[in-house]
Amino acid sequence: MKRIQQLLFFLTATLVALTGCRESPTEEAVAPRGVAVEIAVRPDRMQESTRSTDEEAIDDLNFYLYDSRGELLLHRYQQATTLRFEVVPGHYRMRLAANLGRDLGENPSEEELRISGAESYERLPMAAEEDLDVTAAGASPSTVEVRRCVAKVSYEINVKDPNIELRSVQLISRPRTAVLFDPEAAPSSDPADYTDSPETTLTGTTASDACYLLPNLQGTVSSITDQRQKSPENAPEHASYLLIRAANGSRNLLYTVYLGGNNTSDFNVRANVHYTFRISILGDNEIDTRVYSYSIQVWDDFDDYRFGDYASTKERPCCISTWRTTTRNCR
Repeated sequence: MKRIQQLLFFLTATLVALTGCRESPTEEAVAPRGVAVEIAVRPDRMQESTRSTDEEAIDDLNFYLYDSRGELLLHRYQQATTLRFEVVPGHYRMRLAANLGRDLGENPSEEELRISGAESYERLPMAAEEDLDVTAAGASPSTVEVRRCVAKVSYEINVKDPNIELRSVQLISRPRTAVLFDPEAAPSSDPADYTDSPETTLTGTTASDACYLLPNLQGTVSSITDQRQKSPENAPEHASYLLIRAANGSRNLLYTVYLGGNNTSDFNVRANVHYTFRISILGDNEIDTRVYSYSIQVWDDFDDYRFGDYASTKERPCCISTWRTTTRNCR
């Protein structure tokens, strides 16, 4: 009997020990597995280009991945245009900055998240910020688009009056800096935050060129109903405009063409928008010191911008959003 009792005790102790070492069946069943994510950063072809600037190129990337609480999970700086990482299924936030030419680090300051304007660019700064949802089956869509952080301004000037000759053109009131991940940020009211481009010397009766500037959202002036009212007297203080200098014999002439989304009330210059101005100077007006008329055309593909969910093993292209464009004819 005593040996039977000892045997039962031994079996009971062994069973308890084995049970205590076993993990919870529930925990074992729901433990998440990492999902491999591969994102190819690949620009779309643009319909047109300007100067020697490659508007489609991506030379370097700052990549940030945040969890649902806003905690940084991953930061990478790389020249390769394919991102590969592994995360468990969940909801994330992604930030992507291209062509900054430097590593922003894991925790960039507010100042480091501002970009400075330049007279010319070899590569255009680009950025995107969007949600990312990953499931055990993967993530979608397979396309990521980054947007240019600058606006593009093209102009064509044609003088119709044979007595008038062009002297120069200059872009006035361009922002010095912009917020990298907030292209719709309110503009500064400090005059020190704006600068003017150097004058470009002109001769003859025709001229054309293109330049880039940071966004300048100066709003609208609803009281302007005629394009002749889109003048320094009615424009916001820091609105951007082209200043055209010309001459009629010994007389100097000044013409102002304000940038914006229309011929009248809009003074907003937005990132990733291509504004094209076709300016015709018809004559010399002593009272109205701006061009007589113009039109603006805007190509707007910005709403096609996509930046979303990704999943494993296949390449995930990150595309550059096409320019939003605007054209205004002046005559």
